[in-house]
Amino acid sequence: MTAGDAAPGSGQAVARDPADEAMIARAHERFAAERKRSGRGGNDVLPNLVVIGGLKCGTTSLHHYLNLHPGISMSRPKELNFFVAELNWPLGTDWYAAHFDPAATVRGETSPHYTDRPRLEGVAERMREVLPHARIVYMVRNPIERMLSHYLHNVGGGYDDRPLAEALASEESAYVDRSRYAFQLEPYLEAFGAERIEIVSADELKRERAATMRRLFEFLGVDPEFTSPEFEREWETGGAKGGGRFRLMDRAVRLPGLRALDRNFDRLPEWLRWRVERVVHDPDSGPAAKPQLPRELHARFTELFRPDVARLEEIAGREFGWL
Repeated sequence: MTAGDAAPGSGQAVARDPADEAMIARAHERFAAERKRSGRGGNDVLPNLVVIGGLKCGTTSLHHYLNLHPGISMSRPKELNFFVAELNWPLGTDWYAAHFDPAATVRGETSPHYTDRPRLEGVAERMREVLPHARIVYMVRNPIERMLSHYLHNVGGGYDDRPLAEALASEESAYVDRSRYAFQLEPYLEAFGAERIEIVSADELKRERAATMRRLFEFLGVDPEFTSPEFEREWETGGAKGGGRFRLMDRAVRLPGLRALDRNFDRLPEWLRWRVERVVHDPDSGPAAKPQLPRELHARFTELFRPDVARLEEIAGREFGWL
């Protein structure tokens, strides 16, 4: 989508965002080989849980915590991006269904690109068409912190080489739009209703993990008392997202001979993926140092996000204390 293009179904022009386009292109590449083959078939059981984002809000950790429950089976790979027309929607429901365990009570997937309005529109409507009874989980965090983490991710992955202030200057960028959580939720509220949507903040998952997972298990209708020592792990954290190991790995797997590794990494056994994650993301290195927004930009975004946060808190029925 280029500058001046209209978002599908919106009638409104969408500002071009090269960094977001580069990230979407990478997600498209991951399944390029499967687009050349017919659907895998052999399974007609679809998921009943979708974690829709947000990007850089802790969805990787949540995906793994959910998968630990004996009544829940989460997809491998994690990000199927099926309901995005620009990504894997053309692969069809047979391809999609092949990623889920028919024996599981709850079958789920996690794709943060499901909340990338206005660039990727129509996702909730396609989801309702295929999964009318699904439950939706949306992870959120302080919108300014999410925006900064998104920027660091893009720099580390080679999607953005602009200085911080320049990259975040536009209020029409994906950095801003993906942090407008109530705006992103609007089509899901219309498609599924508030009673089928659970909002989880990154702070809740980090500081009150046992209680948060119990709440999610109750929402999903599985044993809420389940717990695991694996809940102590945190995925894709630490300083390596902006460091040399992450950059080297992230760029290396785009080479033709290594694309299969990138596509199949999420399919590795849990214990093996955890070891690889520790090498690449180094959870023991501590939180990544976040750049500071110039004071005037921080003040501007605080005011910009305030109405959206108030609406999100109204939907969630609690305050998050961000702004």
